[in-house]
Formats: sequence, structure tokens, C-alpha cells
Amino acid sequence: MLKTIGICMILLSGAGLGFNKSRELGNRKKHLEMLMRMIILLKGEIRYGNTSLYDAFTGAAGKLEGKYREFFLNTAEEIKKKKGKPFGEIFRSCARESLDDQNFTREEKEKIFSLGERLGYLGMDMQLRQLQLLEEDLENEIQELNKDLKEKKKLYQSLGILLGILLAVLVA
Repeated sequence: MLKTIGICMILLSGAGLGFNKSRELGNRKKHLEMLMRMIILLKGEIRYGNTSLYDAFTGAAGKLEGKYREFFLNTAEEIKKKKGKPFGEIFRSCARESLDDQNFTREEKEKIFSLGERLGYLGMDMQLRQLQLLEEDLENEIQELNKDLKEKKKLYQSLGILLGILLAVLVA
């Protein structure tokens, strides 16, 4: 009786691991799309509003939700305080504080963090160009992820179930 319950628990945990990994992949896509949206909003605020970074971040924050809104508002607040820190440091610390728990890879986090260093000291045209470059890079990354998303999700789920079966067979 206990052995049967144990085997069922192993099967369920293996399947759960596979489905969790599949869900993480879907969440990663959502986060990349939100990052793309953030960049597009910033570009719009800077280009058409012809505003400062503080105004651009507060304006764009109104169109975002959750952690991303919090990130933009925190960044705007830190800019307003003017403690003499470079914008790159302000941006990086606010990004770490607000976005660090998201499912970004190390490479993606560095892209986000480097954005602050690219925006802080340049003129409006250069800021827009830097945002455009990051937008194109993210667009390519999202397309790469979309190309294999369904297959990878199914693969993770199948591997999780197979792992559970294998462990159950080994225990039995």
C-alpha cells in the first residue's frame, strides 16, 4: 500500500517537474514581450513627447502593470531625487530590485541593465537609436523562442512524465 502511494507520488512529481519547466518557458516569452512593450513605450515617450527621462518613465509607467510599472515608477522616483548617481546605476539598481525575480536569462538581464547605461548621457537621437537596437535584438530573440516554443513545451512535459515513470520502475 505505501509502496503504491510512493510510486504514484514519484509519477506525479516527475510530471509536475515537466509541466513546471514548460510553464517557465511560457512565462519567459511573456516577460520578453513585456520588455519589448517597455522599450516601445519609452521610445514613444521620448520621440513624440520630447520629454526628459523622468517624464518618459512616469508617462510610460501609466501604460504598464505589475512589476514593470513598479520598476518604471521606482526609476522615475530615483531620477527625481538626483543624488548625483549616474543614470546607469539608478537604472540597474531599480531593475535588480523590481525585475530580478522574473525568469530572464543572465544574458537578457544584462541587456536590460545595459539599457540604463545607454540612455543616461546621450542626446535624444542616440537614445532612440539605442532603444531601436535593443528592440530589434528582442524581436529576434522572441522569434527564436516562438520558433520552437510548442515543441519544447511538449518535450519538457513528456520528459517529466518519462522521468517519473523511470524512477517509479527503478523503485518498484
